[in-house]
Parts: sequence; C-alpha cells; structure tokens
Amino acid sequence: MSAEFTQRLMKARKGLTAFGLMAASLVLGLALAWNAGLFGGGSAAEAAETAAVREEAARRAEHLAFTEAYLDHTAREMRVGNGETLVGVLTRAGASRAEANAALASLNGVYDPRRIRPGQSVSLFFSDAQLTGVAFRSEPGASVTANRTTAGAFAAREVLMPLTFENAHISAEVETSLYSTALSLGATDREIAALASAFSYDVDFQRDVQTGDRFELVFERYYDDEGNTVRTGDLLFISLETRQGPRNFYAFLAPGDSQVDWYDSDGKSARRFLMRTPINGARLSSGFGMRRHPILGYSRMHRGTDFAAPIGTPILAAGDGTVVRAGPFGAFGNYIRIRHANGYETAYAHMSRFARGMRSGTRVRQGQVIGYVGNTGRSTGPHLHYEVLRRGQQINPINLRVANGRNLEGRALELFNIERMRIDTLRRARASETTEAALQGAAAAGSP
Repeated sequence: MSAEFTQRLMKARKGLTAFGLMAASLVLGLALAWNAGLFGGGSAAEAAETAAVREEAARRAEHLAFTEAYLDHTAREMRVGNGETLVGVLTRAGASRAEANAALASLNGVYDPRRIRPGQSVSLFFSDAQLTGVAFRSEPGASVTANRTTAGAFAAREVLMPLTFENAHISAEVETSLYSTALSLGATDREIAALASAFSYDVDFQRDVQTGDRFELVFERYYDDEGNTVRTGDLLFISLETRQGPRNFYAFLAPGDSQVDWYDSDGKSARRFLMRTPINGARLSSGFGMRRHPILGYSRMHRGTDFAAPIGTPILAAGDGTVVRAGPFGAFGNYIRIRHANGYETAYAHMSRFARGMRSGTRVRQGQVIGYVGNTGRSTGPHLHYEVLRRGQQINPINLRVANGRNLEGRALELFNIERMRIDTLRRARASETTEAALQGAAAAGSP
C-alpha cells in the first residue's frame, strides 16, 4: 500500500466520522426540537385537550354544586280549599309565614293572588323543610312560577305554553244541559251563544231542548298541553236535533256582506223576520191565552208571553225596525214598542231600564239590546212581557211562522256549496278520527 493511498483512506475515515457526528447531532437536535414543540402541534394539542377536559370537569362540578340543593327537594301537590287564599295554601303545606309572604310578594306585576280559585292545583317544592318554589296554572295556556334564587329571595315569571291548533268537532247527546255538555267537551261560551242565536228563531231552549237531544259543532280551537281550550276561532258548523227534527247550519260570508251568517244545506238563511224569544236563558212563565190574573184575581186574556229572568237580563229587539214608543206605560211599566215591516209590531214590558239611545224614532236591528228585565208596572216578579202584533192584533209569539231572511242564489249559492262541501269533509274526517281513537281505546282496555 503506497503512502499516498494511506493518506486518502485516513481522510475518508475522518470525513465519515465527522458526517456521523453531524448526523447524530442533527437527530438529537430534531428530538429536542420536537420535545420542545418547535415542529408540529402534538404537545400543544395534548395540552389544549387536557385543559379542555379539566375545564369541563370544573364546569360540571360547579353546576353540580350550584344545583345540588335544588335537586334534593320534595314536591307537594295542593288544592285550594273553599275560601282559602294562596298564602293559606303555602302555610298549610308547611311553608313559614315569612316564606309564603316572600313568594307572594314576588308575584307583583305577574299575577294577582286574589284570582286563585277553589279546587285549583298548586305545586310546591321544599328543600330541607325550606320553601324553594311555587308553580300553578294562571289560566289555560299559561303558568306562573316563583323560585328561590341563590341570594335567597324569590323571583317570579309567567310562562306561556305552546298551543296546538285543530278544527274541533263535537257531536254528543245533551246530558244535564246543552250548555254544560258543550263546555265539558271543549267549547266555550262563544260557540254556545252563537248556536243559541242561530236557533233562536225556531227553538225555545227552555222547553224544546231536552236530555238525550243531539248537537254538533265544528270550530277552530287552540288548546294547551293539558287539552284545555285557550281560545277559539271561526265557528263553521252547528247542528241541533230535537223532537222537532234535525236542523243544520253552515257559516258563510256571502259576496257583498260584511259579516258571516248561517245557512242551511240549501242556502236558505237561518234568520227569520222576527225572533220567537227575544231573551236568552229565560224561563217561560206564562203563555198566550186565557189565564187567572195573578194580581187582579180573575180570568182574562193574556195577549203575550212572559219570560221569567233575573233583573238586568238583556232584552233583544226581535227584528229590524223603528222604536215608536219608549217610556212608562201604565200597567206595563217601562215599555218599548217597535214597528217592523209587513204590518208587524213587537212590544216589551216591565223593564228595569232602557238601553242607551232608546227613544221614539230610533232605528234598531235584530238582536240589538234595547233594555233589561225588571219588575216595573203591574208585575208580581222580574220578567219580560213580550207581545207580537200583526196589523194591531196580538198573536201568539210561540206559534209565529214568518218568512226567513236572505236565500242564496246564483254565484253566491255556487260559492256556498263549495264551502259547505269543505266543511262536510272536515266533519267526516274528524268523526273518523274520533271513531278510530275510541276503537283503539276499547282495544287497549280489553287487552290483557
């Protein structure tokens, strides 16, 4: 081996050693840099993840510490007794007088505790024998809550419940009364008053409607989560079946009219020229014909119909017309007489007072309040004496048969028939749903 070759070999070994040292240093530096987080986000991500876990754990611990006292409570359901106040309910349930007063004080501006009614349900919450919350339904579709805050005081608010819309369908037999039966099935005073008004031309609700008669209503209804009717919309269909037979009426706004009216399936108006009974909720106390006069003591012709009702009950104009007399009139007491078309007049006696504006020459419309039941003149008790006269001669109002109002024709009748078919479709659909639900309920009740 020559001296020159030996020198080259030694230089090469030195170079490899230097390269190895450099490579080793580079690997060590990379490792240190990686560990220091200079390359990539591995350690930062791990650190962030660890911090997030710790933060979530702290949040949960804080939430648990905050709510633990409220989770550990007992609930008591109370019913308001007759003559009982809301304070009385709270103290009867175990709250101290101071707690009850504090809870009620928080209701200022939210709810008047004097509105609470007997039988109303009130939910109370206690923790370690301390009152922590009060909740009750303030009205259908709304609840009131009063909760103890972390500072120890009470804070109250009203919560509106979500409402559900439906085209409600009621078809049932009259039980104790049409009014109470309809209310129990979800109708309101509004629907019942509309039904009574539409049938007032043909039906005496005191005598003609009896237990077992059938009625039907289709109306728009909004109800809360407990099924309570919160409000109602349009009334679409009414039906009443008595001993006199069935009568059905559909709501329809005829072209050119400003308000909805009632029509039978042929498009004939439910309205009549005159009403048989110009008062709602009264009892027929004396009919037309011969009778022994309760004051004079001898028999004489009674040329009208008497309806017993409490003083102040509204009296309605039996038809469109003009007032020809309004004031005291001998034995009739406070008296109004109205002239209608076709030679008809109606008279109303023994009123306690007149409605505003009632004087000779005043124009009135059918169903308008003209006065209020009283006991003036020759009278033995509060009642309305009602007369119908035709060309000056009194006739029996109960047997009155006069022409009905507007009958639909032409385009108006075509539009009515379209609306009638739509309403009948709703009726059938709702009746089918009711039948199916009843069958499912019966099947569930009969299953083991």
